[in-house]
Amino acid sequence: MPHRYTKRILDHLSREDGRSADVHELARALRAHGDDKDIVRASIQILLEEDSIEKDGDRIQLRSMGEEVVGVFRATRRGFGFVRSEVPCREGDLFVARGATNGAISGDTVRCTVARRHGWKGGSPAGRVEEVLERGQTIFSGTVVKKKGAWLVEPDGRRLRNPVLIHDAGAKNLHVGVKVVFELTVAPENDYLGEGVVTQVLGEAGRPDVETQAVMAAFGLSDEFPPEVVNAARDASQREQQIDEREDVRTLTTFTIDPPDARDFDDAISVMWNEDDKEWELGIHIADVAHFVRPGEVLDEEARARGNSTYLPRLVLPMLPEILSNGVCSLQEGVDRFAKSVFVRLDERGVVQDTRFRSTCINSDKRFTYLEAQAWLDGDAKTARCHSRTDTEPTKAVLEALRQADRLARAIRQRRQRHGMISLELPASVLEFNEEGHVCDVHPEDDAFTHTLIEMFMVEANEAVARLFDGLDVSILRRIHPEPSMDDLANLRMMAGASGFQVPDDPSRKDLQRLLDATRDHSASRAIHFAVLKTLTKAEYSPTAIGHFALASEHYAHFTSPIRRYPDLIVHRAMEAWLELTANG
Repeated sequence: MPHRYTKRILDHLSREDGRSADVHELARALRAHGDDKDIVRASIQILLEEDSIEKDGDRIQLRSMGEEVVGVFRATRRGFGFVRSEVPCREGDLFVARGATNGAISGDTVRCTVARRHGWKGGSPAGRVEEVLERGQTIFSGTVVKKKGAWLVEPDGRRLRNPVLIHDAGAKNLHVGVKVVFELTVAPENDYLGEGVVTQVLGEAGRPDVETQAVMAAFGLSDEFPPEVVNAARDASQREQQIDEREDVRTLTTFTIDPPDARDFDDAISVMWNEDDKEWELGIHIADVAHFVRPGEVLDEEARARGNSTYLPRLVLPMLPEILSNGVCSLQEGVDRFAKSVFVRLDERGVVQDTRFRSTCINSDKRFTYLEAQAWLDGDAKTARCHSRTDTEPTKAVLEALRQADRLARAIRQRRQRHGMISLELPASVLEFNEEGHVCDVHPEDDAFTHTLIEMFMVEANEAVARLFDGLDVSILRRIHPEPSMDDLANLRMMAGASGFQVPDDPSRKDLQRLLDATRDHSASRAIHFAVLKTLTKAEYSPTAIGHFALASEHYAHFTSPIRRYPDLIVHRAMEAWLELTANG
């Protein structure tokens, strides 16, 4: 728990207006009240022992910048840049003039000497790059041009801001307007262009398929798996499956709700209402990827390197080979599949009463799309069939389970709203492509409640798993979202005031939600909702039990998408170990 505030303290002390603070100022800025003030004090002590901060009387501040700085260089369009130290310093970032970059490009890890400590024009201290320790990127994509008889590539993106000279144009049969992948061999420096070698010719710039390939090459993405990984996936798919070691819930009415173009199905749900007890039993059944992908194996190494499935226009680059992601792991309709199931018992108001976890075998009764499921809930069978992606007609039992799911999701949402869940209404658009891959239309994303239905249930599962391990005092990889600081809320308060809305000096989560509710139909709605979004910190992965501010969750972990997110697979392995140790598997 003491680590709960360490990163936030460093972030606050790194601000221009927060370079020095006492304990009380820090507690107020971090919105730490009551017992949390003691946690702030403990966090400060940890940082002092780590030599990350220092005390000047009663005030706490970051350490002063030394003679050298190691950090990541970020260049500006005008050629100069800044280096952010790996160890935060109270002077802020180190300014590097255009003639002092020593060939560094944006994203490089560099070692710098500090030349002027009093800052540059009242800003950062100044220095020069002495050594590039690690290139952030060496493979780039770009478009071939010819200027004054020289062959050049104009790079995509912003890391390389000037053309790169190419010497081997004839060897690659290059012509103007072709998109290429190149490796940077000589970095640009001062007024000298960088140099590169073309490694791949993709095709004519501007073609959607070529541009997609360029993005993949620039970011090191691949739509193919090495042969040894494919073979390992094939072997894993044939791994012996012993149903008798699992809870057999194949007769339980279950279904999935996904986008119409979904190919892998991570999650299925089941919902039963007990009229006598006035309780629901919600089952969230998640593909048991951990059964097929074992730690340390080549398949696991590839999944960890990819980290997640990547979604590009009209193309998905899966984390796992399709024989697993679209095959034996996927909770497809009408086939037996292994799952890790979370069973949650809830009362009429959607309040959790009990939770249990099992390794199961399920058989999904129906694959719904979002609009199909919503149409069935609305009683529009004709529209529902138009949005269906399977020939299976939902049974009465499936439709009843869907109706109960709708009731339960609304009860859960009301409970979360009572607790202050942040609900932003921001524009979401769907791009429509023609046969050539060009965008031909843009339209708003559908507002079917079935999206919220699935979201509410996935959050319940993620919370349940995080609660389990918190109760065991066992660290797992959590998804955390800290509270915004007081400084982050200043701009929101000013913008809301300009539109006639007041934000308290120390707003709670419920205060923010009341502001969002009050402005939903106001002309300033979009501006204020974006302003609230900007106050929120970024969610991240951490073993620290901080909770998730926006979801009003005290404990939260990613568990529900192990086919496409490696962190979820890690949590599944923790669950598998717990089930084995407690003999519930």
